[in-house]
Amino acid sequence: MRVSGLLSDRDGDRDPDVAAPTVAPARSGERSPYIDALRALAILRVYLLHTLWLTWLPLAFPAMPVMFALAGYLTAVSLDRGAPLRVVGSRLRRLLPPLWALAAVAVPLMVLVGWRPSLPDVAWWVAPLRNPPSSEWGGPFSLGLWYIRAYLWLVLLSPLLWWAFRRWPVGALLTLPALAVLLSSPLVDLPVNPVTDVVWSMAAYGTCWLIGYARHTGLLDRVPLRWYALGVGTLAIGATMWLAERGEDDRLGALVWGWAVVLLLMRARPRLDWLTQVPWLARLIRMVNARAVTIYIWHLPVLYAASGLLTLTGLYAGKAAILGVGTVLLVAVVLALGWVEDLAARRRPSLLPPS
Repeated sequence: MRVSGLLSDRDGDRDPDVAAPTVAPARSGERSPYIDALRALAILRVYLLHTLWLTWLPLAFPAMPVMFALAGYLTAVSLDRGAPLRVVGSRLRRLLPPLWALAAVAVPLMVLVGWRPSLPDVAWWVAPLRNPPSSEWGGPFSLGLWYIRAYLWLVLLSPLLWWAFRRWPVGALLTLPALAVLLSSPLVDLPVNPVTDVVWSMAAYGTCWLIGYARHTGLLDRVPLRWYALGVGTLAIGATMWLAERGEDDRLGALVWGWAVVLLLMRARPRLDWLTQVPWLARLIRMVNARAVTIYIWHLPVLYAASGLLTLTGLYAGKAAILGVGTVLLVAVVLALGWVEDLAARRRPSLLPPS
């Protein structure tokens, strides 16, 4: 399977990933239904892609760039309010415990079926500065964790990126995409190893992170709408033509398309007041946000388990069947382990997240 992001008003008793303030005013402390809805939609899109494998989904909604942009925006909100070390500590506290819960299940299971990890192998499951390794059997446990690794690096570098962005906003916003385009182009034969994985993802998704910074600071809003639309349209058309020539899996084309969509979504400011008229949907969005890390890191192992279970029972393991069984299993896992995110957010642990 292939994989196509996690997003503290105040770092402490409140969780800005779930209850993020809107940009205007930047310090209002109000919830942003738009930000919450975008992240819930991104999580749903990732899940559906890895279940139904609809090839048009990444183009219709490039979820991973959107998730990194949302995370960058929320990080900027916190950095604008609190001490950088406290912000970094808060995000690490939100990110790592759910991963450790996954590791507490995955690593012993892989050892039971023959995996013999070294100490460094286990250490990457504790501090994923590189992709956590796995056995061939346990591949589904680690397949999607590249996102956790990229997010971790961006969190650690976020104070430095914030410092640079506040002093040279345009320069910072142009440097990372230029580097990402260079590294993704035919001009550079980039070797595949853990170091280049980190460098490329920092440039590619760090661009989305900085676009999130630009949303918070209002930089995007200061560009006249006609010029903004022209720039976004140029990126989108260029990416579409590149993908038509090189194929939908081309990394550079998909990356530029993702930036175009992120720029469009991060400029938008819909209030989504109509959500108050659909209580079940508003609650579902809040629940997905409160369990976003758990849903993301467990969805691939659960989908593989659903496929294996259907095969073992002699039932047809079609996409619809895997979607149905996988969803039931994922809900069960979230109910069983989602409370770890409550502890990480300094909330009272509960079977279901608070409304």
